[in-house]
Amino acid sequence: MSNSYHMPVLPKPDGKKVTINVDGRDVEVPEGTNLVEALKTIGIATPHFCYHPDLPVAGNCRQCMVETDGPRGMGLAIACYTPVRAGMKVATDHSSEKVKTARKAVMEFQLANHPLDCPICDKAGECSLQDNYMSAGGQTSRMREGIGKQYKGSPENRHQDSKGQDRGGKHLDLGPTVILDQERCILCDRCVRFMRDVAGSEQLYIAGRGDHAFLSTFPGSELSHEYDLNVTDVCPVGALTGKHFRFHQRVWNLVSTQTIDPTDSLGANITVDHYDGQAWRIMPRRNPDVNKSWIHNDTRLAYQKLSENRLAAGLFGKNEIPLSQATSRLGELVRGARKLALVASGHLTLEDNAAILALAQFLGSRAEVFGGSWLPVGKPDNIARSGDPVPNRLGQKLLGIADNLDELVRRAKEFDVLVVVGHDLWKIAPSKAKALEAIPERIVLSAWHDDSVAKATLSVGIRSWAEVRGTMVNCQGRVQMMQAAPILPSPDLEPAWQILSSAGRLGWTSELDAFRFAQGRIPALAGLTYRNIGPMGRILEGVVA
Repeated sequence: MSNSYHMPVLPKPDGKKVTINVDGRDVEVPEGTNLVEALKTIGIATPHFCYHPDLPVAGNCRQCMVETDGPRGMGLAIACYTPVRAGMKVATDHSSEKVKTARKAVMEFQLANHPLDCPICDKAGECSLQDNYMSAGGQTSRMREGIGKQYKGSPENRHQDSKGQDRGGKHLDLGPTVILDQERCILCDRCVRFMRDVAGSEQLYIAGRGDHAFLSTFPGSELSHEYDLNVTDVCPVGALTGKHFRFHQRVWNLVSTQTIDPTDSLGANITVDHYDGQAWRIMPRRNPDVNKSWIHNDTRLAYQKLSENRLAAGLFGKNEIPLSQATSRLGELVRGARKLALVASGHLTLEDNAAILALAQFLGSRAEVFGGSWLPVGKPDNIARSGDPVPNRLGQKLLGIADNLDELVRRAKEFDVLVVVGHDLWKIAPSKAKALEAIPERIVLSAWHDDSVAKATLSVGIRSWAEVRGTMVNCQGRVQMMQAAPILPSPDLEPAWQILSSAGRLGWTSELDAFRFAQGRIPALAGLTYRNIGPMGRILEGVVA
């Protein structure tokens, strides 16, 4: 069984406000919102387990208790389900002993039969049980020494450990990506609601009743969905963990760098979590207007490629050369070209593509810019992907770069130098790209040893998407920021815009110079700075997505 009511009513920037009384003082809060969100707007955090802003309200855990006024005076109510009304009175733990006692009691019940797995649990450091215990619990254990914990779990997975303690289901393989520790589960059913109401594929459920209830898949089925790793995010404890991250790193060591999904034009907001120069995971970053709190499994696992098969130097033919030498050779070939073809990419930032345009402008009639992509466009999934695998396609269009790669193929023999930046043309469409081998000098700027590097006469390693600071424009017409994580495989690697600036002697010293050039090409960027674009991005006025 699983409770599921309406979606939470969240505050809107331009929404109407009403006056309510909270802990004896009058405050203004958004009308109609639930109390968890309303109290948050005035700086009061409400502990909770089952509530999530992007899932239907369930009211399972009872941790968010407050007192509100009613026909019989003040009484306890759950803040996640109680809507704001003008003139209502609310008492939180700041003024009500009854609320403190109720929240403390819920915490005691939650912990009474929860395993003491914190030293080995991946959720330790970002666990709601730990957080809420510090804010709403803090009680001394009243468990008797002779009575052990009663761990939940499905009957077929119950067992006795080496100490003779009856245990529940441990490290159960739910499917390709997720592991379940049933005895850690607090039955908040966030994961059930995610799979049913967001993913649209109800693969998890609560079996049994009362203190015999446990989380499971349906009999004979497994948890397998392209978004199923999101259940590990919404799990407030360590019951659901991802195989890709399980026992790999302690979360308190990790530092998060904000960026966006490089695999789709919706540009889901994410963080790259890194430690000691290595990316350890990618996590969703909530943006209610883009991807809410969700990311696709492929997006989440993209961090694994950041340390694989990297091109961290230059290649002259098949021979490795220092990056400085490769960059110098690139400049000589570009400036000495009779006819140069520059291939821009929707996988690059606005700043990188601006550098391509500026280089072409510097070289004049000797250079032509080509753009577009041969990747097929699919359908949106209405969760966190638009179906278009080119993340900055709209940004490329706004810069005035044509979708004309096929024209380059037809005219390949006109050029003596080709520069491909951030595009693996030979992998995407090898039959088309083969015609480009008629160009004598083929220069590829890439972060990886890819198929295009294999066909190049000169290759130059550049930073990957996770290692650059810049902007992209998503399919909504929203300009969004990417920040650079310090995870370079070589300290000598530079972003594409910097390599191209050196080749064309543009004199750019930072990505801000490239952004200003892009502003000259895109009127909608006028007046924007990296600071006022902000972490949530900005919709560009007048831009038709």
